Amino acid sequence: MNATIKWGGAGLLLALAGTGFVISEIRHGIEVGNPLPVAYGGAVVLATVIAALLIIPSMRSSS
Repeated sequence: MNATIKWGGAGLLLALAGTGFVISEIRHGIEVGNPLPVAYGGAVVLATVIAALLIIPSMRSSS
């Protein structure tokens, strides 16, 4: 297995797991009216999208 696919896949899995965890923080922030967890969660989701946009094309080109 290509190292790019292996480590890229692991990175995407970690990013998605982190996003899944942060979604509960976003919901809690919305419920209590605290904008800090919402802003933090939004930044994590944005970072996950950027990571996916960077990693997926390199995984496709290396296979």
